[in-house]
Amino acid sequence: MMSNKRELQLGRAYIPYQPYGRLFPLSEGFSKGTIFPALYQPYIEKKRYH
Repeated sequence: MMSNKRELQLGRAYIPYQPYGRLFPLSEGFSKGTIFPALYQPYIEKKRYH
């Protein structure tokens, strides 16, 4: 425990605006992790060179 009486902010949530327009079909949304195309950001692994 901290003896300091100041409160620390450990994190802050950020929720981007979700435009309600075209949606992914549910089966595609389950595999992509979202039904909102504007929020879909696939992870692209960078190649490592030794």
